[in-house]
Amino acid sequence: MNKLCLIFCILITFKIQAKEIILTADSLSAVLTKDWKFSPDDNYEMARSNYNDSSWSTQSPIIGIDESHFGFFKGFGWFRYRFLIDSSLVNIPLAISMEQPGASEIYLDGKLIIKYGIINGIDSSVYFNPIKTPQIIYLTNIGEHVLAVRYANYNLGENYNSGFRLVIGKAENLIAQKETNAVAITFITVSLGFIFLTLSLLHLFFFLYYRSIISNLFFSIFMFSVSSLFFLLFIGSLVHNPLMVLKLRTITFLFICLTCISFTYFIHYLFSKKTKFWLRLIFLFNVFMLISLYWIKNIFPVVITSLIIGVCFYGLFSIAFAIYQKVKGAWIIGAGILFFILFLLTVISFAIINGDFELNDSTLLGKILLLACILAVVSIPLSMSIYQAWGFSELNKDLTKQLIQVKYLSAITLKQEQEKKAILENQKSVLEIKVEERTTELKIEKKKSDDLLLNILPSEVADELKAKGSADAKQFDDVTVMFTDFKGFTQISEKLSPTELVNEIHTCFKAFDNIISKHNIEKIKTIGDSYMCAGGLPVMNKTNATDIVCAAMEIQSFMQQHSAKRKSEGKEIFEIRIGIHTGPVVAGIVGVKKFAYDIWGDTVNIASRMESSGETGKVNISGSTFELVKDKFTCTHRGKIQAKNKGEIDMYFVESRLVLNSQKN
Repeated sequence: MNKLCLIFCILITFKIQAKEIILTADSLSAVLTKDWKFSPDDNYEMARSNYNDSSWSTQSPIIGIDESHFGFFKGFGWFRYRFLIDSSLVNIPLAISMEQPGASEIYLDGKLIIKYGIINGIDSSVYFNPIKTPQIIYLTNIGEHVLAVRYANYNLGENYNSGFRLVIGKAENLIAQKETNAVAITFITVSLGFIFLTLSLLHLFFFLYYRSIISNLFFSIFMFSVSSLFFLLFIGSLVHNPLMVLKLRTITFLFICLTCISFTYFIHYLFSKKTKFWLRLIFLFNVFMLISLYWIKNIFPVVITSLIIGVCFYGLFSIAFAIYQKVKGAWIIGAGILFFILFLLTVISFAIINGDFELNDSTLLGKILLLACILAVVSIPLSMSIYQAWGFSELNKDLTKQLIQVKYLSAITLKQEQEKKAILENQKSVLEIKVEERTTELKIEKKKSDDLLLNILPSEVADELKAKGSADAKQFDDVTVMFTDFKGFTQISEKLSPTELVNEIHTCFKAFDNIISKHNIEKIKTIGDSYMCAGGLPVMNKTNATDIVCAAMEIQSFMQQHSAKRKSEGKEIFEIRIGIHTGPVVAGIVGVKKFAYDIWGDTVNIASRMESSGETGKVNISGSTFELVKDKFTCTHRGKIQAKNKGEIDMYFVESRLVLNSQKN
């Protein structure tokens, strides 16, 4: 028994040190992108589950171009991933699926599962991409398991991304997902490819029969380029040879060039025919992109992204200017183009910010993005078709308008005379309606002013101010004052952006406002991260000490829940100190511009001392407050504190609220 306990403790300690991932039936089918151990050495002993990889570096198996050229990966290495499983995954068919542009050998607990390609040095390695083909595996025991991947990709100069993506999940789910994706990709790419090819031929015939509209020619070329991109995407989904994928990628980039050029010329001849500066600039940029594709590959991703963004902004500017100039039909075709461009810029921005972009159609967000992607793709041809239909309808409308123009003008003239007569006859009722509208507007504005004043001052003080034009300062003998303050606020604020900092303070103070409103407490002011409120004014009551302590307990409870949520999200957390004191104060309005309701006296200073002398997560109250609430709350005496002109003051921590016998019964 003692040995079992010792083994159990060792396992628990190892688990905590290794920070292993626990996989359950509900946490499967996720890409394993983090917490991989990496070593550039080669030793088949590294496949063993008990191999010591503690000295290895922690890396992601998804390797970008910068990492493959200048980072940790130089063409070969071992990746190891440790994880734990519970009983729900034992002896059920699981599977792993993988994507890679290189060659790999996958080991599970020291046993070779499958090889993709052949690893045999720089000149003799054979690369193979399984394209997420599921490989069935079984795990026969709970606890720790180790995935080890021996991976090679020596063609780093040819790949813009190296490494691999590996998913572990239930076999039935991954197989179904593979089949569904294959059918969906085939259906979408082939269908859209033929649709755009048909539109390309249609607009080519439009141009051949009516060559004055040159935009039809470039729209035909644009549709042909988009159609070719979809067919290339379909072919690429079937190819397992990474070298063939690279050739298809090169062809794809050529068609992207053609797409950008044809789209620019199409927009130019459709909306902005005066200047050709942008046409020459986009053409030269395409030439530079082709040069970087073959000779300066390191900067090619930046060049092609800049080209696409430049074309998008040119399209946005041209369409927006055409709509502003009220070019006929500009809003019809512009709506589709603007939707496509905005979606494309959104995707590019997301990819630039996050370093990667992957459309996961297994989630609700992924399905929404997939639908948006399809709508964005079809928006241009759909808007162009609507534009053509609108053009023919406008032509028919113009002919009809010419036939009925005289009759229409006569009807307008008669209608104007009738309107003039109606205006003269109903002038009195119109003026009355206007007076009523103005009165209603004045009432609305007065209500806005009253609401704004009540947001600054207590209602009693606001009524006195409106009645007399001023408000007198008053002495209150029994007021409970509460101060709150965030610990380490300055250090934490340096780690947050200004927007995130203001949003976090707003969230907390908004919750504080709601809490004190429930307990009939008056908010006084906020100073930086400090929050000040008081009970027992401007209307005196006997429960203000209890009200303030209840509110303080709720604020601490809210902050604990809020901090736990932010901590689970990996964000900085705020810890709060709260101090409370009861005593006399003077209250009144300060200032003329931006006046405010404020309080003064030693009670305020002592409440502030209670806060600064407290501890995070605790409510620190003075002896005077304790005497008022000791029958309602459980408190712990924590000593005395020296107060200026007041001598020593007792301090207590409020632990919990007492449950009265009547409440128990």
